[in-house]
Amino acid sequence: MAVVSVMLANNETGALADLASVVRIARAAGALVHSDATQYVGRLPVDLDDLDVDLLSLSAHKFGGPQGVGALFVRRGISLPHRPLLVGGGHEKGWRAGTLNVAGIVGMGAAAEAARRQLGDEAPHITKLRDLLEGELLAQLPGSHVNGARAPRLPGVTSITFPGAPADAVLASMPAIAASDGSACSAGAPSPSHVLLAMGLSREAADSTIRFSMGYATTEQEIRRAIDATLRAVTHVQTVMSGTAGP
Repeated sequence: MAVVSVMLANNETGALADLASVVRIARAAGALVHSDATQYVGRLPVDLDDLDVDLLSLSAHKFGGPQGVGALFVRRGISLPHRPLLVGGGHEKGWRAGTLNVAGIVGMGAAAEAARRQLGDEAPHITKLRDLLEGELLAQLPGSHVNGARAPRLPGVTSITFPGAPADAVLASMPAIAASDGSACSAGAPSPSHVLLAMGLSREAADSTIRFSMGYATTEQEIRRAIDATLRAVTHVQTVMSGTAGP
C-alpha cells in the first residue's frame, strides 16, 4: 500500500502545505496520507476531520510539553502494514512495544490543554512579533528578503536571507540570540539548506539565510533586542566580507 507523507508546515520557512490537494490526489490513486504536523500543532487550530488525513504525527515540545514524547494519530478503520521500531510486546495494538512513558504522556496532555486555551490569543500575538522582526530588518538591511513571504505561513517562523552575510558568521557575531542557519533538526549541517535550494535560491543565498522562531513566551522586548543584535551583526559581516572594514 502506498503512503504519501507531507509536512503540514515547513520547519525552515513556516510555509503551509496545500494539504487538501495532496489528500485529493492521493485518495484518487488509492494511497493513504500522513502529515508531519510537528511545527503546526499548538500554533494554529487543528481539525482532523477538516484535514482528512489518515495519519498525523506531532511532538510535545513544540507546544510547551516535555521533550522526547509525541503522538501518532491513526484514523479509525485504517489498515496499514507496519513493522514496529520496538518489538517484543503487543502494546499499542502492535505499533510499539514497551512500557508507556506515563509522565511524558501526562505532560503532553497538560501542555496540549494549555495550548488549546491560549490558541486564540497566541497566533495574532506571534504574528505581530514576526511582522515586527521582518519589517525592521528588511527596512534597514537593503537587499534582504523573506523566503516564502507570499505563501500562507505559520505565525512563529521566518527565514530571512541577508546577501553578503554568511549565516555562520552572523550567528557567531550575536551569541545572545537563539537563531539558526536552517531548521533545528539540521543545525550544524555543512551543506546549504535543501529546502532553500529547492525553492530556487543559490548556494550563496542559502548560506546567507537565518531562521528565526518565536513562541508563546516570546516578548516584544526580546524581538527588539533580536532586531538590534541582527542589524549590528549583519552590517558588521557584510562590511568585513566586502573588504571595506577599517583598520
